Amino acid sequence: MSVATTAKQKGVIRRFFAIREIGALIPLVIIVVAASFSNPAFISLANVLNMIRATSYLFIVGVGMTFVLCGRGLDLSVGSQVGLSGIMLGILMVTWQLPAWMSVIIALLVGALTGAVNGFLITNLRIPPFIATLATFYSYRGIVMGITKGVSIGPMPQAFKVLGQGTFLGIAYVIWFIIVLLLLATFVLRKTKYGRYTLAMGGNVESTRLAGVNTNRLTFSLYVVSGLLACVTSVFFSSRFSSVQPSTGNGMELQAIAACIIGGVSLFGGSGSILGTLIGCMFLTVVENGMIMAHISGYWQQAVVGLIIIIAIVIDLIRKGDLFKKE
Repeated sequence: MSVATTAKQKGVIRRFFAIREIGALIPLVIIVVAASFSNPAFISLANVLNMIRATSYLFIVGVGMTFVLCGRGLDLSVGSQVGLSGIMLGILMVTWQLPAWMSVIIALLVGALTGAVNGFLITNLRIPPFIATLATFYSYRGIVMGITKGVSIGPMPQAFKVLGQGTFLGIAYVIWFIIVLLLLATFVLRKTKYGRYTLAMGGNVESTRLAGVNTNRLTFSLYVVSGLLACVTSVFFSSRFSSVQPSTGNGMELQAIAACIIGGVSLFGGSGSILGTLIGCMFLTVVENGMIMAHISGYWQQAVVGLIIIIAIVIDLIRKGDLFKKE
């Protein structure tokens, strides 16, 4: 084999691994193929639509997490924010019997407020994101349990249930929503000043500040967006199941972070894509669904996800050329 041919092959491999989402896409394809052979019903239209719907809830939260991580932040409270927003919906619609549209607006404001609290703690009080959002994680969850005493709220009004249970052209409304969200969030992250400043800040906060960007205001807004999207997730979730459970959102923060990592979003900020996060969310859903259909104990799911995160990180290091880089 000639030197030119070898160099060309290496170039093709390098370009292949340079694709941002490849670290998530390869494991996803492997899992889908394996699950399909294990149980042909896995790729049936009904099951595929069911998995996409399940992916949707995590993806909405994942979009907010993507922006936060790209800006070199971290939000451990999104699961608790989902739960708190859901409880607010239940109280407003079931207990106080307010109109559904008014209840949703108020709940969205509550979601934005919970994100604003995170932003205030981080930008004004200079508390590290891990500590600040860990504190609000416990605080918001404590509020949920204190209000509900562990009792669910429901059923939701019929007019509200249409949002989570209705379909258009045979496809659930939430799926249409994430298609729009995917396009919009990708445009914002890649084509607007807001997205470019977020990525720049994630790469180097001080340089971005010296370039004239108000990094505190930008960071604050990222957490507000994350809280708002957590509430949107709660709206669809509560509408889908026509009730609100105190445990709603438990563990969703770690799932969202895992989905972002699997999708190629850097924990150190400055890089990531919305499409990669979607692939990461799909991967987590496919693993769970595939293992259930293959009659594999759910206790192994976390071990499998952890292994795939390592594989995704290794592929990402290959893409960056840092895997065997000497200090």
